Amino acid sequence: MARTKVAILAIIFALSILSPAEAGEVEELDSGMLFGGLHGLSNETIALNSSLDDLPTIAEDYTATWCGQCIAVEDALENVASSSNMQVYSVHRNINDPEDPLGSEAVDAQFRERYDPYLPWKPPIVGFNGTYAISGNVPVGTSLEADYTEQAAKSLNLGAGFVTFAWTATGSNSGTVSWSIEQSTNSSFNVSIWMVEKVGTFPDGTNSKVNYPHIVREIIHLDIINNTGLSQGVQSVNYANAYDGTDLEVHLMFHEIVESEINNDNSKEDEDEGGFSGMLISLSAGLLVIIGIVAFLMLKKKSTADSLHTSDNNEVDLPVATTPDVTQSVSTIEPTVLNEWTDESGHTWRKMSDGSGRWWNGTTWQEV
Repeated sequence: MARTKVAILAIIFALSILSPAEAGEVEELDSGMLFGGLHGLSNETIALNSSLDDLPTIAEDYTATWCGQCIAVEDALENVASSSNMQVYSVHRNINDPEDPLGSEAVDAQFRERYDPYLPWKPPIVGFNGTYAISGNVPVGTSLEADYTEQAAKSLNLGAGFVTFAWTATGSNSGTVSWSIEQSTNSSFNVSIWMVEKVGTFPDGTNSKVNYPHIVREIIHLDIINNTGLSQGVQSVNYANAYDGTDLEVHLMFHEIVESEINNDNSKEDEDEGGFSGMLISLSAGLLVIIGIVAFLMLKKKSTADSLHTSDNNEVDLPVATTPDVTQSVSTIEPTVLNEWTDESGHTWRKMSDGSGRWWNGTTWQEV
């Protein structure tokens, strides 16, 4: 009984330190705003225009077919999109991820680069217009739908201006895109088209969703805008097939270019925070080991005292020969490294023989 109590206390202690329950929070990003969203089927002719104020909110849903937590997030996004001016784009985790065939490694890499505060990018993460993001499926407020509705209502304050988008299919996997934008910001923008599959069917997904909507299959760069006023362009493009079916859409998008600023003081603060977090984890692990040793010694001492006690008639009860209760140590076989690489953002990754992934945070390998 005493051993059971000690074990329960040790588990509670570990959970209280290493796995705290945290509510969701809104993260402000500094990787540049994202807007656009004018779209149509890639095998049809498209001619659309919109004022900047009337463009939809762009909600990027970082997800995976194995992500059970993503289901509640996706359902909430669909409900908000059906009743507001918001469009959902599903970015499927794909880098070194054989369990999800729906995404694209290039698309995943671009998302990771822009959402760097969320290392190591574990789904679900939802970004809004490239400026705010919420990770996990724990609401910030009363519900996920309330959170997403609040973010969808935020304006980018682009000012007066308009966007036009035209598309002509020229083949089964090709087309000509023409675009124009009039805007008065002082920012530069990357102009691109996103090839989005309306629905991809994958019955082997472990979250059992089967039909996955709004899949971003490819991002094709068109041009860079460096000036205010009117900008426009025309370009012929080729694109890849859909995962299944012929339901690819072409979407016109603009992403603000933000220059990277290296701040040595901030870098040092990040390193200090990382070192402090590592120290807390090491301290917690050490405390757990100490608790285990103390509990073992107390139980051993109690067992010895009980075995040598004196009976009421002053005769010594000899201890009965029993098999010592020795905790068997089970050696852990460390998985081997199958593959190691560095992505475009300079982060180093490993694929392990047990199917897990790891990334180097500058101090230790962190399991993904």
